[in-house]
Amino acid sequence: MNATSFSELPVAVLGAGPVGPAAAANLLERGIPVVVLEAGPRVGAHLLDYGHVRLFSPWRYNVDKAARRMLEAVGWRMPEADALPTAGEMRAHYLAPLAALPGI
Repeated sequence: MNATSFSELPVAVLGAGPVGPAAAANLLERGIPVVVLEAGPRVGAHLLDYGHVRLFSPWRYNVDKAARRMLEAVGWRMPEADALPTAGEMRAHYLAPLAALPGI
């Protein structure tokens, strides 16, 4: 395979936890094709194991800027920036909508 063939292939992002879909959003913003691979049955599956636990960082630090731009373009609104989400809220209100976007 030559170098030009590699540039046509998507970047594989391993894992659909908090970082994987954000990495995909950043790649897509740059026009780079992406495929997200997840071992679990759905995005953020591991977060459901401790969904009731409040995270130690507020929404403002948990929502990626590129992902936020993509989500807001389809009407999503970030929860209060300084609120501390639970793991379940992170999955339901951020990761699931992000994973539902075309390309991710």
